[in-house]
Amino acid sequence: MKRYFTITTIFCLFLLQACEQQPASRPADEEINYADAACWYNGDALTSDKKTDIFYVVPTCIWDYTDSNGVLHHHMDIFDKGQRDLVDPSIELARCVLSDSCNFYAPYYRQISMDSWLTLDTALIEQRFELAYHDVTEAFRYYLQHYNDGRPFILAGHSQGAKAIIELLKHELTETTYRQLVAAYAIGYTIDNEEIETYPYLRPAQQAADIGVTIHFNSVTRPDAVSPLFTRNKVCINPINWTTDATPAESYQGFTATIDTTIHTIIVEGVDETAYYIPSVATLLPQGNLHVYEFNLYENNLRDNIAQRIESYFRTHNDREAP
Repeated sequence: MKRYFTITTIFCLFLLQACEQQPASRPADEEINYADAACWYNGDALTSDKKTDIFYVVPTCIWDYTDSNGVLHHHMDIFDKGQRDLVDPSIELARCVLSDSCNFYAPYYRQISMDSWLTLDTALIEQRFELAYHDVTEAFRYYLQHYNDGRPFILAGHSQGAKAIIELLKHELTETTYRQLVAAYAIGYTIDNEEIETYPYLRPAQQAADIGVTIHFNSVTRPDAVSPLFTRNKVCINPINWTTDATPAESYQGFTATIDTTIHTIIVEGVDETAYYIPSVATLLPQGNLHVYEFNLYENNLRDNIAQRIESYFRTHNDREAP
């Protein structure tokens, strides 16, 4: 398992350093029908044998590309094999870390490109993200209606996927679906005070076993490595000791993670920051930013915590049999 994650991390770093991609085989502006199994990761082999689901949204894995007609695109063509090959390793990494206790559902969606994020233009990013979020919303609604069958579920996403999860919490959950929510893992993005105060289903986690909460954090080796897009972030929990204060926590991997409560970000000591520095995305992720490695840093902590929160959910909702 350890070797698998090392290989996956190297592959993800390679993706972020790639300069161009092959033209898409079909236009990326067609409406997506999530009744088609091809629109889901391993869509022909989805299972529902466990008592809890996880709905996962993958992070950014593509760059801008020019199609065979010379048109520049800023969104993924989910039907293009080459682009799926870029996205699938990241989904598989999440599946291996997060889904031991859950049925795993991950839609393909028209995510915006890395080039879009590198502009640091929040208005442009939001404009392009509308299409990506439209797809995630349609997939989530389809999942609830056709796959979920009333089971408790976890929402999870990293980076752009975390942004999508935060938006689902803000706009898509109802009183009924919120009661089904075990927790939301929105890792590697930003949540500000206004969002917390405005949206009742966006509740920051406070400890290891609370439910109906949002687990959120970013990791750097030093404060000046925080992404310029995340400077307003106000939510952070330490995924090693599951506290929100500045108590240091030592990982089984040998590093120490401590929340800097002034910037609401985890400071990691004991890792080689140069190993995860990607010059081509330094505008967005400066040296010392550990964004692309967060699932690897906390893999066992996340896996164990999902099981812990599921157990807490069933213990609280005693109308269902514990798994």
